[in-house]
Amino acid sequence: MKSFKIADRIIGGDAPCYVIAEISCNHEGDLDEARAIIKAAAKAGADAAKIQTYTANTISRDFKTKPKGTIWEETDLYNLYNKAHTPWAWHTDLQKTADDCGIHLFSSPFDETALDHLVEMKSPVLKVASFEVVDIKLLEKMAQTGLPIIMSNGMTDFLELDEAVRTLRAHGTKDLALLHCNSGYPAAFEEANLKTMQAMAEIYDVPVGVSDHTLFADTENYANPLAHITAFEAVKMGAKIVEVHLTMDRDRARALMDKEEGGFDWPFSREPGELEKTVSIIRAWEAGEAIEYETELEKEKAVKTHGNVNFTPTEKEMASRGLRPSLWIVEDIKAGETFSFAAGREGNIDSIRPAGGLHIRFTDFVDGKTATQDIKAGAPLAWDMVDIS
Repeated sequence: MKSFKIADRIIGGDAPCYVIAEISCNHEGDLDEARAIIKAAAKAGADAAKIQTYTANTISRDFKTKPKGTIWEETDLYNLYNKAHTPWAWHTDLQKTADDCGIHLFSSPFDETALDHLVEMKSPVLKVASFEVVDIKLLEKMAQTGLPIIMSNGMTDFLELDEAVRTLRAHGTKDLALLHCNSGYPAAFEEANLKTMQAMAEIYDVPVGVSDHTLFADTENYANPLAHITAFEAVKMGAKIVEVHLTMDRDRARALMDKEEGGFDWPFSREPGELEKTVSIIRAWEAGEAIEYETELEKEKAVKTHGNVNFTPTEKEMASRGLRPSLWIVEDIKAGETFSFAAGREGNIDSIRPAGGLHIRFTDFVDGKTATQDIKAGAPLAWDMVDIS
Protein backbone atom coordinates (compact mmCIF):
# COMPACT_ATOMS: atom_id res chain seq x y z
CA MET A 1 0.00 0.00 0.00
CA LYS A 2 1.29 3.42 -0.94
CA SER A 3 1.59 6.19 1.62
CA PHE A 4 1.74 9.97 1.43
CA LYS A 5 1.78 12.98 3.72
CA ILE A 6 -0.91 15.45 4.75
CA ALA A 7 1.13 18.34 6.12
CA ASP A 8 3.21 16.66 8.86
CA ARG A 9 1.25 13.38 8.99
CA ILE A 10 1.96 10.17 7.09
CA ILE A 11 -1.16 8.51 5.71
CA GLY A 12 -0.99 4.78 5.05
CA GLY A 13 1.77 2.26 5.53
CA ASP A 14 2.50 1.60 9.20
CA ALA A 15 1.32 5.05 10.31
CA PRO A 16 -1.48 5.36 12.88
CA CYS A 17 -5.03 5.87 11.66
CA TYR A 18 -5.80 9.49 10.71
CA VAL A 19 -9.04 10.45 12.51
CA ILE A 20 -11.20 13.21 11.02
CA ALA A 21 -14.08 14.95 12.81
CA GLU A 22 -16.57 16.24 10.24
CA ILE A 23 -18.32 19.43 11.36
CA SER A 24 -20.64 19.73 8.36
CA CYS A 25 -23.72 21.73 9.42
CA ASN A 26 -23.43 20.87 13.13
CA HIS A 27 -22.29 24.41 13.94
CA GLU A 28 -25.95 25.46 13.41
CA GLY A 29 -24.90 28.81 11.93
CA ASP A 30 -22.92 29.82 15.03
CA LEU A 31 -19.20 30.54 14.67
CA ASP A 32 -18.61 29.93 18.38
CA GLU A 33 -20.22 26.50 18.03
CA ALA A 34 -17.95 25.70 15.09
CA ARG A 35 -14.92 26.69 17.17
CA ALA A 36 -16.19 24.56 20.05
CA ILE A 37 -16.52 21.48 17.82
CA ILE A 38 -12.94 21.89 16.59
CA LYS A 39 -11.68 22.20 20.16
CA ALA A 40 -13.73 19.16 21.20
CA ALA A 41 -12.33 17.18 18.27
CA ALA A 42 -8.78 17.99 19.32
CA LYS A 43 -9.48 17.17 22.96
CA ALA A 44 -10.98 13.83 21.92
CA GLY A 45 -7.79 12.96 20.06
CA ALA A 46 -8.79 13.58 16.44
CA ASP A 47 -6.07 14.46 13.95
CA ALA A 48 -8.19 16.81 11.86
CA ALA A 49 -11.48 18.65 11.65
CA LYS A 50 -13.27 19.01 8.33
CA ILE A 51 -15.75 21.54 7.04
CA GLN A 52 -17.70 21.89 3.80
CA THR A 53 -17.25 24.82 1.43
CA TYR A 54 -20.36 25.88 -0.44
CA THR A 55 -23.22 28.34 -0.35
CA ALA A 56 -26.83 27.66 -1.30
CA ASN A 57 -26.17 29.28 -4.68
CA THR A 58 -22.94 27.41 -5.45
CA ILE A 59 -24.27 23.97 -4.59
CA SER A 60 -27.84 24.41 -5.87
CA ARG A 61 -30.43 26.99 -6.89
CA ASP A 62 -33.83 28.01 -5.52
CA PHE A 63 -35.75 25.57 -7.73
CA LYS A 64 -38.15 24.36 -4.98
CA THR A 65 -36.96 20.75 -4.88
CA LYS A 66 -37.20 18.31 -1.97
CA PRO A 67 -35.02 15.20 -1.47
CA LYS A 68 -37.66 12.45 -1.42
CA GLY A 69 -36.81 9.19 0.30
CA THR A 70 -34.22 10.74 2.63
CA ILE A 71 -34.35 12.06 6.19
CA TRP A 72 -34.56 15.56 4.68
CA GLU A 73 -37.55 14.92 2.40
CA GLU A 74 -39.76 17.50 4.12
CA THR A 75 -37.13 20.23 3.71
CA ASP A 76 -36.72 22.49 0.71
CA LEU A 77 -33.23 21.76 -0.60
CA TYR A 78 -32.20 25.37 -1.18
CA ASN A 79 -33.36 26.43 2.29
CA LEU A 80 -31.55 23.46 3.82
CA TYR A 81 -28.25 24.51 2.23
CA ASN A 82 -28.84 28.14 3.15
CA LYS A 83 -29.09 27.12 6.81
CA ALA A 84 -26.47 24.38 6.75
CA HIS A 85 -23.53 25.99 4.94
CA THR A 86 -20.36 27.15 6.65
CA PRO A 87 -19.84 30.84 5.75
CA TRP A 88 -16.63 31.27 3.79
CA ALA A 89 -15.77 34.26 5.95
CA TRP A 90 -15.34 31.85 8.87
CA HIS A 91 -12.71 29.70 7.20
CA THR A 92 -9.64 31.68 8.26
CA ASP A 93 -10.87 31.90 11.84
CA LEU A 94 -11.55 28.17 11.98
CA GLN A 95 -8.15 27.47 10.46
CA LYS A 96 -6.52 29.42 13.29
CA THR A 97 -8.62 27.58 15.87
CA ALA A 98 -7.46 24.24 14.48
CA ASP A 99 -3.84 25.40 14.31
CA ASP A 100 -4.01 26.55 17.93
CA CYS A 101 -5.36 23.12 18.90
CA GLY A 102 -2.62 21.30 17.00
CA ILE A 103 -4.88 19.60 14.46
CA HIS A 104 -5.44 20.00 10.74
CA LEU A 105 -8.43 21.71 9.14
CA PHE A 106 -9.52 21.02 5.59
CA SER A 107 -12.69 20.95 3.55
CA SER A 108 -14.79 19.47 0.76
CA PRO A 109 -15.35 21.93 -2.10
CA PHE A 110 -18.65 21.63 -3.94
CA ASP A 111 -17.85 23.77 -6.95
CA GLU A 112 -14.88 25.38 -8.67
CA THR A 113 -15.15 28.70 -6.82
CA ALA A 114 -15.06 26.86 -3.50
CA LEU A 115 -11.96 25.01 -4.67
CA ASP A 116 -10.26 28.29 -5.56
CA HIS A 117 -11.04 29.55 -2.06
CA LEU A 118 -9.49 26.48 -0.42
CA VAL A 119 -6.36 26.66 -2.56
CA GLU A 120 -5.96 30.30 -1.57
CA MET A 121 -6.24 29.22 2.07
CA LYS A 122 -3.41 26.72 1.48
CA SER A 123 -5.49 23.71 2.50
CA PRO A 124 -3.19 20.70 3.15
CA VAL A 125 -5.58 18.22 1.50
CA LEU A 126 -8.90 18.17 -0.36
CA LYS A 127 -11.88 15.89 0.22
CA VAL A 128 -14.23 14.67 -2.50
CA ALA A 129 -17.59 14.18 -0.82
CA SER A 130 -19.59 11.12 -1.87
CA PHE A 131 -22.20 13.22 -3.63
CA GLU A 132 -19.52 14.90 -5.76
CA VAL A 133 -17.88 11.73 -7.09
CA VAL A 134 -19.97 12.18 -10.24
CA ASP A 135 -18.88 15.83 -10.71
CA ILE A 136 -16.18 15.01 -13.23
CA LYS A 137 -15.41 18.65 -14.06
CA LEU A 138 -14.82 19.48 -10.39
CA LEU A 139 -12.62 16.39 -10.00
CA GLU A 140 -10.50 17.48 -12.95
CA LYS A 141 -9.83 20.84 -11.37
CA MET A 142 -9.21 19.36 -7.92
CA ALA A 143 -6.60 17.02 -9.42
CA GLN A 144 -4.86 19.91 -11.16
CA THR A 145 -4.06 21.53 -7.79
CA GLY A 146 -1.56 18.75 -7.07
CA LEU A 147 -2.88 18.49 -3.50
CA PRO A 148 -3.49 15.12 -1.80
CA ILE A 149 -7.09 14.00 -2.21
CA ILE A 150 -9.33 11.86 -0.01
CA MET A 151 -12.46 10.58 -1.77
CA SER A 152 -15.51 8.80 -0.35
CA ASN A 153 -17.42 6.26 -2.42
CA GLY A 154 -20.91 6.57 -0.91
CA MET A 155 -23.80 5.81 -3.33
CA THR A 156 -21.45 4.90 -6.17
CA ASP A 157 -21.42 1.73 -8.20
CA PHE A 158 -18.04 0.40 -9.26
CA LEU A 159 -18.02 2.05 -12.69
CA GLU A 160 -18.71 5.47 -11.16
CA LEU A 161 -15.96 5.03 -8.59
CA ASP A 162 -13.53 3.81 -11.24
CA GLU A 163 -14.33 6.74 -13.54
CA ALA A 164 -13.67 9.16 -10.66
CA VAL A 165 -10.33 7.54 -9.75
CA ARG A 166 -9.22 7.51 -13.40
CA THR A 167 -10.25 11.16 -13.79
CA LEU A 168 -8.23 12.25 -10.76
CA ARG A 169 -5.16 10.30 -11.80
CA ALA A 170 -5.34 11.46 -15.42
CA HIS A 171 -5.38 15.10 -14.33
CA GLY A 172 -2.51 15.02 -11.88
CA THR A 173 -3.47 13.38 -8.58
CA LYS A 174 -0.61 11.32 -7.22
CA ASP A 175 -1.57 11.15 -3.53
CA LEU A 176 -5.01 9.57 -3.19
CA ALA A 177 -6.89 7.82 -0.39
CA LEU A 178 -10.31 6.19 -0.72
CA LEU A 179 -12.93 5.92 2.01
CA HIS A 180 -15.64 3.30 1.93
CA CYS A 181 -18.91 4.98 2.84
CA ASN A 182 -22.54 4.00 3.21
CA SER A 183 -24.59 7.12 2.55
CA GLY A 184 -27.75 5.80 4.17
CA TYR A 185 -28.03 8.65 6.71
CA PRO A 186 -28.03 6.91 9.11
CA ALA A 187 -26.55 3.65 7.83
CA ALA A 188 -27.18 0.29 9.45
CA PHE A 189 -24.27 -1.72 10.81
CA GLU A 190 -25.49 -4.62 8.68
CA GLU A 191 -24.89 -2.52 5.55
CA ALA A 192 -21.40 -1.24 6.38
CA ASN A 193 -19.74 -3.91 4.19
CA LEU A 194 -16.23 -3.07 5.36
CA LYS A 195 -14.76 -5.78 3.15
CA THR A 196 -15.39 -3.36 0.29
CA MET A 197 -12.76 -1.08 1.82
CA GLN A 198 -10.23 -3.89 1.66
CA ALA A 199 -11.14 -4.56 -1.97
CA MET A 200 -10.55 -0.90 -2.87
CA ALA A 201 -7.10 -1.07 -1.31
CA GLU A 202 -6.23 -4.07 -3.46
CA ILE A 203 -7.73 -2.69 -6.68
CA TYR A 204 -6.26 0.81 -6.50
CA ASP A 205 -3.15 0.39 -4.30
CA VAL A 206 -4.02 3.37 -2.10
CA PRO A 207 -4.54 3.98 1.62
CA VAL A 208 -8.17 3.29 2.50
CA GLY A 209 -10.51 4.01 5.35
CA VAL A 210 -14.12 4.57 6.24
CA SER A 211 -16.44 7.56 6.25
CA ASP A 212 -18.83 6.30 8.89
CA HIS A 213 -22.55 7.10 9.07
CA THR A 214 -23.51 4.23 11.36
CA LEU A 215 -24.51 5.14 14.89
CA PHE A 216 -27.67 3.46 16.19
CA ALA A 217 -28.13 -0.28 16.66
CA ASP A 218 -31.81 0.41 15.94
CA THR A 219 -31.95 2.76 12.94
CA GLU A 220 -35.76 2.74 12.82
CA ASN A 221 -36.20 4.17 16.31
CA TYR A 222 -32.78 5.87 16.62
CA ALA A 223 -32.02 3.80 19.72
CA ASN A 224 -28.89 2.24 21.28
CA PRO A 225 -26.03 4.38 19.96
CA LEU A 226 -22.84 2.39 19.38
CA ALA A 227 -20.67 5.09 17.87
CA HIS A 228 -17.32 3.29 18.16
CA ILE A 229 -18.12 -0.01 16.49
CA THR A 230 -17.70 0.56 12.74
CA ALA A 231 -14.69 2.85 13.05
CA PHE A 232 -12.82 0.39 15.25
CA GLU A 233 -13.69 -2.62 13.11
CA ALA A 234 -12.51 -0.69 10.04
CA VAL A 235 -9.13 0.01 11.67
CA LYS A 236 -8.77 -3.67 12.58
CA MET A 237 -9.39 -4.43 8.89
CA GLY A 238 -6.78 -1.98 7.62
CA ALA A 239 -8.35 1.48 7.66
CA LYS A 240 -5.77 4.27 7.71
CA ILE A 241 -8.39 7.05 7.79
CA VAL A 242 -11.60 7.27 9.81
CA GLU A 243 -14.06 10.12 9.30
CA VAL A 244 -17.07 10.67 11.57
CA HIS A 245 -19.50 13.54 12.10
CA LEU A 246 -19.19 15.42 15.39
CA THR A 247 -21.83 17.46 17.23
CA MET A 248 -21.71 18.97 20.70
CA ASP A 249 -25.26 17.93 21.66
CA ARG A 250 -27.25 15.39 19.63
CA ASP A 251 -30.51 15.90 21.54
CA ARG A 252 -30.36 19.64 20.89
CA ALA A 253 -29.68 19.00 17.21
CA ARG A 254 -32.60 16.57 17.01
CA ALA A 255 -34.91 19.17 18.53
CA LEU A 256 -33.77 21.72 15.96
CA MET A 257 -34.51 19.35 13.09
CA ASP A 258 -37.94 18.58 14.50
CA LYS A 259 -38.65 22.31 14.15
CA GLU A 260 -36.92 22.45 10.69
CA GLU A 261 -34.46 24.95 12.13
CA GLY A 262 -31.25 22.93 11.80
CA GLY A 263 -29.76 19.75 13.23
CA PHE A 264 -29.83 18.15 9.79
CA ASP A 265 -27.04 15.65 10.54
CA TRP A 266 -28.03 14.58 14.05
CA PRO A 267 -28.93 10.92 13.26
CA PHE A 268 -25.32 10.07 12.36
CA SER A 269 -23.28 12.53 14.44
CA ARG A 270 -21.15 11.58 17.46
CA GLU A 271 -20.87 13.61 20.63
CA PRO A 272 -17.41 14.44 22.02
CA GLY A 273 -17.45 11.62 24.58
CA GLU A 274 -18.28 9.08 21.87
CA LEU A 275 -15.48 10.35 19.65
CA GLU A 276 -13.04 10.22 22.56
CA LYS A 277 -14.02 6.60 23.25
CA THR A 278 -13.56 5.71 19.58
CA VAL A 279 -10.11 7.30 19.35
CA SER A 280 -9.04 5.77 22.68
CA ILE A 281 -9.98 2.27 21.53
CA ILE A 282 -8.21 2.72 18.19
CA ARG A 283 -5.01 4.02 19.80
CA ALA A 284 -4.99 1.26 22.39
CA TRP A 285 -5.38 -1.39 19.68
CA GLU A 286 -2.61 0.23 17.61
CA ALA A 287 -0.38 0.05 20.70
CA GLY A 288 -0.93 -3.70 20.86
CA GLU A 289 -3.56 -3.90 23.58
CA ALA A 290 -6.29 -6.52 23.41
CA ILE A 291 -9.67 -4.82 23.08
CA GLU A 292 -12.84 -6.68 24.02
CA TYR A 293 -16.38 -5.40 23.56
CA GLU A 294 -18.38 -5.12 26.76
CA THR A 295 -21.80 -6.27 25.57
CA GLU A 296 -23.27 -8.96 23.36
CA LEU A 297 -24.97 -6.28 21.25
CA GLU A 298 -21.61 -4.67 20.50
CA LYS A 299 -20.13 -8.04 19.53
CA GLU A 300 -23.10 -8.82 17.30
CA LYS A 301 -23.01 -5.50 15.47
CA ALA A 302 -19.21 -5.58 15.13
CA VAL A 303 -19.32 -8.85 13.22
CA LYS A 304 -22.09 -7.57 10.97
CA THR A 305 -20.07 -4.52 9.86
CA HIS A 306 -17.68 -6.78 7.93
CA GLY A 307 -20.33 -7.85 5.42
CA ASN A 308 -19.30 -8.50 1.84
CA VAL A 309 -17.50 -6.75 -1.00
CA ASN A 310 -20.34 -4.64 -2.38
CA PHE A 311 -20.11 -1.94 -5.02
CA THR A 312 -23.89 -1.69 -5.38
CA PRO A 313 -25.79 1.16 -3.65
CA THR A 314 -28.20 0.12 -0.93
CA GLU A 315 -31.89 1.04 -1.04
CA LYS A 316 -31.30 4.07 1.19
CA GLU A 317 -28.34 5.12 -0.92
CA MET A 318 -30.46 4.95 -4.08
CA ALA A 319 -32.68 7.61 -2.51
CA SER A 320 -29.61 9.67 -1.60
CA ARG A 321 -28.44 9.54 -5.24
CA GLY A 322 -31.27 11.94 -6.01
CA LEU A 323 -29.24 14.62 -4.22
CA ARG A 324 -26.18 14.26 -6.43
CA PRO A 325 -25.34 17.07 -8.84
CA SER A 326 -26.16 17.03 -12.54
CA LEU A 327 -26.36 19.58 -15.36
CA TRP A 328 -29.10 22.20 -15.02
CA ILE A 329 -30.18 25.28 -16.93
CA VAL A 330 -29.31 28.22 -14.67
CA GLU A 331 -30.10 31.12 -17.03
CA ASP A 332 -32.96 31.51 -19.52
CA ILE A 333 -31.88 30.31 -22.97
CA LYS A 334 -33.36 31.11 -26.38
CA ALA A 335 -33.53 28.59 -29.22
CA GLY A 336 -30.26 28.72 -31.14
CA GLU A 337 -28.33 30.19 -28.22
CA THR A 338 -25.02 28.54 -27.27
CA PHE A 339 -24.69 26.47 -24.12
CA SER A 340 -21.93 27.76 -21.84
CA PHE A 341 -20.75 25.86 -18.76
CA ALA A 342 -20.68 28.21 -15.78
CA ALA A 343 -18.46 26.31 -13.31
CA GLY A 344 -19.89 28.57 -10.60
CA ARG A 345 -19.40 31.74 -12.65
CA GLU A 346 -20.92 33.19 -15.83
CA GLY A 347 -22.76 30.65 -17.95
CA ASN A 348 -26.19 29.20 -18.64
CA ILE A 349 -25.63 25.56 -17.60
CA ASP A 350 -23.99 24.40 -14.39
CA SER A 351 -23.32 21.30 -12.31
CA ILE A 352 -25.58 21.70 -9.30
CA ARG A 353 -27.85 19.63 -7.09
CA PRO A 354 -30.15 17.74 -7.40
CA ALA A 355 -29.92 14.89 -9.91
CA GLY A 356 -32.27 14.84 -12.88
CA GLY A 357 -30.21 16.55 -15.57
CA LEU A 358 -27.59 15.09 -17.88
CA HIS A 359 -24.56 13.52 -16.21
CA ILE A 360 -21.70 15.94 -15.71
CA ARG A 361 -19.42 13.71 -17.81
CA PHE A 362 -21.23 15.18 -20.85
CA THR A 363 -20.28 18.78 -20.01
CA ASP A 364 -17.50 19.14 -22.59
CA PHE A 365 -19.71 17.59 -25.26
CA VAL A 366 -22.62 19.97 -24.62
CA ASP A 367 -20.54 23.10 -23.96
CA GLY A 368 -20.55 25.22 -27.14
CA LYS A 369 -23.52 23.47 -28.77
CA THR A 370 -26.82 25.29 -29.33
CA ALA A 371 -30.27 24.96 -27.80
CA THR A 372 -33.07 23.40 -29.85
CA GLN A 373 -35.73 25.40 -27.99
CA ASP A 374 -36.39 28.20 -25.54
CA ILE A 375 -35.59 26.95 -22.01
CA LYS A 376 -36.34 28.59 -18.69
CA ALA A 377 -33.85 28.56 -15.83
CA GLY A 378 -34.61 25.76 -13.40
CA ALA A 379 -34.95 22.99 -15.97
CA PRO A 380 -32.71 19.92 -15.82
CA LEU A 381 -30.66 19.71 -19.02
CA ALA A 382 -31.96 16.97 -21.34
CA TRP A 383 -30.71 15.61 -24.67
CA ASP A 384 -33.69 16.93 -26.63
CA MET A 385 -32.61 20.47 -25.67
CA VAL A 386 -29.22 20.03 -27.35
CA ASP A 387 -28.68 20.38 -31.09
CA ILE A 388 -26.11 17.69 -31.87
CA SER A 389 -26.49 17.87 -35.66
